[in-house]
Amino acid sequence: MEPPVTEKNFVTVQSTLPSLPYPLVSDRRHIKSGRLLIREHRASDLEALYELRRQPEVMTYTHKGVVDLDRAETQAWLVKKLAPQGNENFDFVIADADTDVLVGTGGCHLRAGKVGWPELGYMLRKEAQGKGYATEFVNAFLKAYWALPRMQTDVAVDVETVDRHENMGDAKECIVAITQARNKASHSVLRKTGWKLVKAFEEPDRFPKNDGDMVTLYVWTLTKSSKAATDCARKV
Repeated sequence: MEPPVTEKNFVTVQSTLPSLPYPLVSDRRHIKSGRLLIREHRASDLEALYELRRQPEVMTYTHKGVVDLDRAETQAWLVKKLAPQGNENFDFVIADADTDVLVGTGGCHLRAGKVGWPELGYMLRKEAQGKGYATEFVNAFLKAYWALPRMQTDVAVDVETVDRHENMGDAKECIVAITQARNKASHSVLRKTGWKLVKAFEEPDRFPKNDGDMVTLYVWTLTKSSKAATDCARKV
């Protein structure tokens, strides 16, 4: 069932988040699943990333929304994933486990996203879509994410991401995913991996056909203590 579109409304809660600093890019352990190797970004990934980010099917649902114009644009994006800037988030390359050929990227790209909680995101080459790789990645990544050391902290988050049965001063930790309302493929992945659709909100369309066009975004949450989060740790 689709939630009604509402305005964002922030409250400050006490919760936990991954401790800072994150493991350094150079020290991050590879995450292995059945078909995937989830590893750190490397400078040598530039050409494969450029090919990925030149595919309209990949970029249409990203924040950028359009393909990279040239390798310099991809290089500027890659620099943010390498040390030292890459140490500030928990992002990875998604590669074939047997060949190390890059099939996508994904991870926690924002510690404080659109609704306050850390955000999960991923993108896969069009040739890798529809084969279960996204579901496999999400399960494998979350196992590593939930295993990170935690710190107690105050977090300003949208009220609709906090369980209404919880005391607003003490909230279960969440990770969120933000999707466009029309991104049915990602909705399927998130449902399969146990996420809960909790909110819809609107933002100005970055590529409007008419003045005032808006895009509807969905907010999905997964709490650290949820059954789905526990299941992720068992599946991989």
